[in-house]
Parts: sequence; structure tokens; C-alpha cells
Amino acid sequence: MHSFKLTTCLIAVLALAACGASEDSATRGVEHQAERVSESESASGECGKGGTKCPDGLECLTWRNGEQACGPMAGPGTVLIRDTTLGGGCLSPNAADPVPGASIASVQVIGVDGNVRGYGRMLWDQAGYEVAAERGTPPDGTEFTGDACTDYYNLGCDGQAVFEIVNAAGEAQELREGQAVIVHMRGQETCGEEVANEVEAAVCNDPAATAQGNLQSCSIKVRMVEARSDMYGPDRTGGTIQHFSPR
Repeated sequence: MHSFKLTTCLIAVLALAACGASEDSATRGVEHQAERVSESESASGECGKGGTKCPDGLECLTWRNGEQACGPMAGPGTVLIRDTTLGGGCLSPNAADPVPGASIASVQVIGVDGNVRGYGRMLWDQAGYEVAAERGTPPDGTEFTGDACTDYYNLGCDGQAVFEIVNAAGEAQELREGQAVIVHMRGQETCGEEVANEVEAAVCNDPAATAQGNLQSCSIKVRMVEARSDMYGPDRTGGTIQHFSPR
């Protein structure tokens, strides 16, 4: 009788041990499977999963939230800025403006990750039909640190200028959809201008042509609105590049 009970107990113990071993084996199997999935995702090379692979026509980008995801391709481009103060007829009807039309202190482009891609260096311009007696110095592609009330470049009434965007090393930067164009002007908020100067912007995808004044490729309009002064400073206007197609 005692032998039978001992045998029964031994069978139960062995069964429990086998059950535990089975559970441990199953747990290890799940863990190994998860590791294999993780390794598979990394090995796949997909953007956002440890790699940079994207579908054709897209590029792996880092966005403002720090995450990586596929986005639009970049390509060579320039930025066209044109004065539209009072619809391009920027003189006051009562008195001549000594600094007629928009006066540009700087142009910059903000990347999709929220960082500055570069600053505008003027390639070409066409003075407006009325300009300041002293037009000033064109932006040279460096970060603006002067006083926009005195250190500016006057476009004049209906004037326009083309800028390439360069980094700190002076290298031309490519443009893409989702980037922001920010223009710093001599303006009402800091300089007490009576007339609010306005500009419109467009992206051009043929830099060589625009440097010669051929603006045929400048068909990608950028809707410009007052930019947040807490982010970019006073007297800034800006907009987001949309529908940019590299050549």
C-alpha cells in the first residue's frame, strides 16, 4: 500500500516538473520568437525599424518628434522672394516712403526635423520701380545678427530676388516638401514702419536658370503668413514648401 502511494506521489511530482519544464520551454520560445521578430525588423533595413529603406520616390527622414519615417525626396532648389506690399504698389499716397517696398534682413529654411538647414545667399535680383536711395547689402548666406532696421536689402516696389540656401560651410542645400521658408524683414514691430511690408515666395527647381534671372521654374508657390515671434522673432513671415518636385 505504501509502495503504491509512493509511486503515485512520484508520478505527480514528475508530472509537475514536466509541466514546469514545458512552461519554461514555451516562455523561452516566445522570447526567442520576439527576438527573431526584432532582428527581422532590423535586418529588413526599413526606415524607422533600424534601417533607412523606403519605397521608390521617398527618403528616410528624422522628423520634429525625433522619430524616423519615410518622406519626400530633396533636390536642388532656390527661393524666390517678391515684394507685394500694398499689392506691389507700395508707396504711400500721402508721402514718398524713403524705404519703399519690402526690405530683407535674412531668409532661412527650417528642415522637417525643426533645425535650420541654412540661410539665403542672393543669386539674382530685379529692383522694384521705386527703391531706397541706399538699398543696403544683400543677404550673404550667414546667420543674421545685425539690426533689421538699418542692416537690410531693399527690394523696392514690386522688386524680387532669388536666394540659394547655404549651410555654415557655404554649401548649397537641397530643398524638400515640408520645410519652412522664414523671411526676416525691416518691419512695423521693431522699426515702426507705417506700412506693413509683405512678400510672396516660391521655390524654383532649376537653380542655374534662376541665377541668370530665368524664373520659369519658380512655379511652386509658398503661402506666406505672419510667423510666430516666440519661435522665430519679430517681423518674420513664413510658409511651408508643398508639392516640390526635384528635377
